[in-house]
This record gives sequence, structure tokens and C-alpha cells, in this order.
Amino acid sequence: MLKLWHITIICCFALLMPTVVNAQGVTTWQETTHDFGTFHESEGKKSCAFVFTNSGDSSIVVLRVQSTCGCTVANYPTKAIAPGEKDSITATFTPTGRPGPFEKDVWVYTNTSPNRTRLTIKGVVVGSPESVSRYFPVSAGALQFTTLSMAAGDVKKGLLRNSTVTAYNCSTDTIVITFDNNTSHITPHAVPDTIPPGGISTMSFFFESSRTPVWGINDDYITILGTPLHGEAPTAQACANLIANVVEDFSMLSQEDLSNAPSCTIMQDRIVFDKLAVGTIAEQTLLIKNTGSSNLIVRRVMSLDKAVTAKCDKTLLKKGEQATITVKVNPAKIDGKILNTLFTVITNDPASPRTEVRVVGEFE
Repeated sequence: MLKLWHITIICCFALLMPTVVNAQGVTTWQETTHDFGTFHESEGKKSCAFVFTNSGDSSIVVLRVQSTCGCTVANYPTKAIAPGEKDSITATFTPTGRPGPFEKDVWVYTNTSPNRTRLTIKGVVVGSPESVSRYFPVSAGALQFTTLSMAAGDVKKGLLRNSTVTAYNCSTDTIVITFDNNTSHITPHAVPDTIPPGGISTMSFFFESSRTPVWGINDDYITILGTPLHGEAPTAQACANLIANVVEDFSMLSQEDLSNAPSCTIMQDRIVFDKLAVGTIAEQTLLIKNTGSSNLIVRRVMSLDKAVTAKCDKTLLKKGEQATITVKVNPAKIDGKILNTLFTVITNDPASPRTEVRVVGEFE
């Protein structure tokens, strides 16, 4: 009889234990995302309360909260929230110096399962003139840009390079972005292409090196047009400059390929113009020779100095063959009284694909 009594007591405890073990708080949120909408930076801090209810059968304790940015802080209750009670987490965003759209997260850690909840605040800050100028210093009517000059660096022939600029709409009208592009090797794209007041667009410029015939420096310009949707602002126009240096990829050449490669030899490393006079064009020549074992291709002869032009009379030189490079100087385009610049010869010589020749001179 005593044994049967013990079994009965154990069974009762077994029936009660799941109730005890499974008792826990359940956090039910009224909302987990709050949109402040569009507001001016001068309005100062914005706060919202995320209200929750303990819909479980055990107390909830908020252990800690963590924001993803220093511009956002959160206050949370430090006392336990009993079943059926409500409380809130207050998130405060500081817009100072942060023009444009934002989206920030606050993570709430509790003793519930799951033990982590993400709360999100978002909106659009219409920045003060000082803040906008700090982050978007280049002005073009209704649009302000981070920059309009992009340097893509060296791009191996056949590869693609992406460069970006960011634009901010400082007007009170929505701006629609389009491009005037006269190149075949650059593809511009704006995301988004429609910018609300205080909004931001990221503009990507995809440079396709396989589509440009120009080796070496490519200096291209793309016009950005910002048209107001409702005509409440003048059309913005800006010129974006993208510079890329197209180079040949010799990395796949074998040792045998390198032994049988062409070799560019230029007979002198400088040209001297003794007497330059405004109103005349000075001209000199120099020789280039293929001292390698296969055909030398002269891909380009170029100068970044507007006073100097250079041209080779051949684009293909067989083994042992030579050609003439003619260099012309326009004294009227020289800055100052002394000429001291370079021109570059680009070839398929893997040992020296770029050879530079200095050009110097002075006025009479």
C-alpha cells in the first residue's frame, strides 16, 4: 500500500512539472518598425516608444539593449514586467550632421525565447546647409554631390570597373535622374533614379575596358541631368569625370612567350626644343625600333600636356623594323616660359608596355 502511495505522488509531480518548466514570459509588440517620415535636421532629436505586452505566464526581464549606431540610443525598463503588464523601449535618433535617409536598428535582449528582438527606426533628414555642404560639397543646382571626379585606376583589358558618386536632393521637389552619355564603354545607372526631397541616390558608372579602342588613359565625361518632377526647381546639370587607365594583361604569358616577345626600344629618352616662339609650331622626330622576336604593336602615343602632340607613322613593327615618332609643340599652349613634360608610347612589349620620353624647351 505504501509503495502504491509513493507511485501516486510521483505521477502527480510528473503531471505538474511541465507547467512549471514551460512557464515563461512572451513579448508581444504593438510594432517593431517606426517611420519618422521626412523632417528637418533643425527639429532636433526624434523619439518613439515601442510598446510591448507580457502575454506569457512568467515575468519578463529586459537584460540589455544595443543600437547599431552611436546616433541612436534606447532606454528600457529595469524592473520585471509581470504577466499581462505593458511597458516600452524608447528609441531616440539624433539627426545632427546626418542628412538623407536613415534606417537604424535597436536589438532588445530579454529572458524570453527567442531572447532577441530587432526594433527599427527610419526616416529622411532634410539637412541643414552646413551638414549638406560637409558631406556633399559639390553643388549642381538642386543636387549636391560627394564628388564628380572618379579615378578607376588601372583596368586590365577585358575587365570591368565600377565607380560611384552619391547625390543629395536639396530641393523641395522630387528629382528624376537621367544621363547624357556619348561613350560606348561607360554605362551609368542611378539607384534610385527618382530622389525625393532630402533623399540620396547612388550613381554607378560601369567602365567596360573591352569596348574602348583607347589604350592607356581614358578621360571621359558623362552629363548627369536632374529634372524636377513637378517643375518646382530648375533642372540640375552636372558633368561627371571618369578616368581609367587601360592596360594589357601579360600575367598569362609563359616563359617561352616572354622569350619570344617583342621589345620596344626608343633611341632617345628626351627631346630638347631650344628656341620656342609663340605663333609657330616646333617639330622634331625620334626613332622607335622593335628589338624583340615578334611583332611590336604601337597601341598609342599620347601626351597629357595640351601643348604637346606625338604620332607614330607605323602601328606594327616586325622584328628589327623601326618607325618614326613626330613630336610637335605649340608654344601658345605652354603654361609659363619653360616646357618640361612627357609623352608616352604604349606597346605590347610585356617588359616595358609604357615608355616615357621627356620633352623640354624654353622660349627665345
